[in-house]
Amino acid sequence: MTSSTAVKAAKVEHSRPSEVEEPTNRWFIHPMSRALVEVLIPTGITPNMVSVLGVVMAAAAAWCYAALPWPGSALIGFLFHIAWHVFDGADGTLARRTGRTSTTGELIDGICDHASHLVVYIALGIMAGRMIGAWAWPLTIVSLGSRAVQAAAYESCRRTYRWWIYGVSWIRQDLPASPLGQPAPGAWGGLQGFLGGMYLGVARRVSADDTAVGERMRREEAKGPAQAEAARGLYRDLHRPVVKQASWLSTNYETLAIFLSVLAGSPVWFLVYQATVLNLALWAAVRAQNRANRRLVEALDAAA
Repeated sequence: MTSSTAVKAAKVEHSRPSEVEEPTNRWFIHPMSRALVEVLIPTGITPNMVSVLGVVMAAAAAWCYAALPWPGSALIGFLFHIAWHVFDGADGTLARRTGRTSTTGELIDGICDHASHLVVYIALGIMAGRMIGAWAWPLTIVSLGSRAVQAAAYESCRRTYRWWIYGVSWIRQDLPASPLGQPAPGAWGGLQGFLGGMYLGVARRVSADDTAVGERMRREEAKGPAQAEAARGLYRDLHRPVVKQASWLSTNYETLAIFLSVLAGSPVWFLVYQATVLNLALWAAVRAQNRANRRLVEALDAAA
């Protein structure tokens, strides 16, 4: 195996590290995504097409939730929502398997994810409006905004872990210096830079400050392979439980909560849960990240 092939294989293997992956992903969603990828590879369908098909699945779920009679609305909508998860997992796997990973693809994937959530929340807002009137829309907007913030925080936590432990980069490494909304230079100029900068700006504002962690980790890497591996091991031990705690903010649990709420007869239950309980979970997750960051810096300083 050549060096470049080995690196590519490692990135495929560690793109979803099992020690922090959700059980529902490991044993259910991702096996179906991999099976779908095997079917798609010979067809020439691109990862971006798969991302768009995911939006179609989410739109179908939204329509079922809002338009079908109960309880079929909950059950069939849930199946389409699961299909969205499968497609959402397949686009990245297809890109890695076919060597078509790119920052553009990552950005398109993110846009499609947000579009998918938008159509589902619009459907929930329509349903809630039938029950509580005009109050449904402020509640829906607050819940949707909360979802965007929670998703940015969780993805930042999870992807930062993958970066320091396995070297799997993401937009943060490609666009490290762009503040909120500021276009980036080079390949990230124009619209891509603007959107990427917005995403990172939000992620920085709702995640723990890991500036000191980054500086100390890079310092340990500069000392040599042994010191770098020791630092990575310490990072893994301290941040693995933090990432797992933050997984309560993942879309898996969101989808399950939507299903249970619609099955119970009212999406209002979910919208209130999203705007209250999950924001408290976000606050607790950021506190846990800050504690882990402080402990990591203290341990590395003590060992220096």
